[in-house]
Amino acid sequence: MAELRTVDETTLLARAEAIRQGEGIVAYTVQVPELDPLAVLETLDEPAPRGYFENPSRQRAHAAGSPVASWSGRGPARFAEADRWLRQLHAQVSCVGGVPRVIASFPFYPGDGTQGLDARLFLPAWQVVTEQGITQVTLTEHATKGCAARLAIRAEQFRRFAYRSTPPPPRSPVPTVLSEVGGNWFPSAVRRATELIREGAFEKVVLSRAFDWRRAEPFNTYATLHRLRRANQPCHSFLVDEPEGALVGATPETLLSLFDGAVRTESVAGTTRRGDSASEDASLAEALLTSDKDLREHSAVTASILRRLKMVGVLAATSRNPELLRLGNVMHLRTPIEGTMPADRRFLEVAGELHPTPAVGGKPRDLALPFIPGFEPHARGLYTGAVGWVGADGLTGKLFVALRCARLDGPTARAFAGAGIVAGSDPQAEATETEMKLRTILEALI
Repeated sequence: MAELRTVDETTLLARAEAIRQGEGIVAYTVQVPELDPLAVLETLDEPAPRGYFENPSRQRAHAAGSPVASWSGRGPARFAEADRWLRQLHAQVSCVGGVPRVIASFPFYPGDGTQGLDARLFLPAWQVVTEQGITQVTLTEHATKGCAARLAIRAEQFRRFAYRSTPPPPRSPVPTVLSEVGGNWFPSAVRRATELIREGAFEKVVLSRAFDWRRAEPFNTYATLHRLRRANQPCHSFLVDEPEGALVGATPETLLSLFDGAVRTESVAGTTRRGDSASEDASLAEALLTSDKDLREHSAVTASILRRLKMVGVLAATSRNPELLRLGNVMHLRTPIEGTMPADRRFLEVAGELHPTPAVGGKPRDLALPFIPGFEPHARGLYTGAVGWVGADGLTGKLFVALRCARLDGPTARAFAGAGIVAGSDPQAEATETEMKLRTILEALI
């Protein structure tokens, strides 16, 4: 059987190399013995950019690195421009065994010619995807002479992959006091936001806080990811690289998922803490499910997502009543939303319509978003942006909202957390909510 596999591999790859005639890219996807993508990423330990996404509860993990082709851009049309590049890329790739995934990151702000962060797509030279115990490796090479043989050799290396064990140093205790960017600005900003809401400037605005943790030794990106995935099984652990460091986190929110024409997204808004006993936890859950303030906030997010899906022709988008999303130290109101993708629409087209949702920006979007830079004393970067992957054909993909995260840059970690401000918001309660959310990432940092 091993010999037959080699013959088939050689034939298919040689054919793909011949088709390209020295131009473009050849992609090869092959099943290998089960691998842990995070352990692969840590063993290879390549420079940025990298991508890592995992949902432990669903036994799905994806690691990637070493760009073979990439795109960057900014501005209001960035999703459309990214999709145009994706079409061009797909036309240049000959695939053996399946369509490769392209790593994607879109900052919260579109950016312009003078400020902001670029959106980025890149086709990895290698990626490892494990789902339900089955591992596939996708390798890409420029279609120069001999690329078929090189891909076959690289595939064999992954079939025989050997991890390198690198235990992290002892963990430093989380400091009692962190340095907040901008000082004590948040309470007055919440009061001013509620005044603007009363005046009719907007219905909701999301304000985020940033905290710096500095220490003598560097933070360990891979060990932090490992702690995140162990402690946050229902969430999506992730790593994406920014110019100023690696953004790592465990987000509870999917922006958009598209497989076989099925569209899935969700409304996640409304938060309370977890109780210290079963009875307290149940009481807090009941209070959240009946909270007028939280239900109004959640309803606004759900309605906005449904409306924007309809605008791009997503058919039969439906939502159920809010349910509880119970996490380690907080719980949220969550409404799953599903629909059917029209045949003439593409993944990034729909994602661009949804991002940013009112859960991380505000409502109405066009009225609320311009106020945020005047409030926040820090740059969000990829925090509250969209991170994940899209199929090179533009017809499948999964993007997550970058929440519960920190940017790691050597011995400095900048952690982010935010809260939705609506009519009736209390500054102290909103500050407490952001501090609860911070615990997810702070307790994982190594």
